[in-house]
Amino acid sequence: MDNTSKKQELFRAGLVIFFLLAILTVGEFLIGAIAVGWAAPLFGIALLKAALIVRDYMHLPRLFAGEEESHE
Repeated sequence: MDNTSKKQELFRAGLVIFFLLAILTVGEFLIGAIAVGWAAPLFGIALLKAALIVRDYMHLPRLFAGEEESHE
């Protein structure tokens, strides 16, 4: 895979995660506005969003990758 197609693939993946986070945020807002006492689903959505952000935007998996894996 050449560098340009890899960048395009990563860009598309970033856009998908961005829109998924936006949809989850709207869902959180609606749940919070309609069902005031539903703390557990809101907490679950918040944890899911945090996991997506850490995995896809903070690049933490690269810290634990071997030397040969981090130069992809």
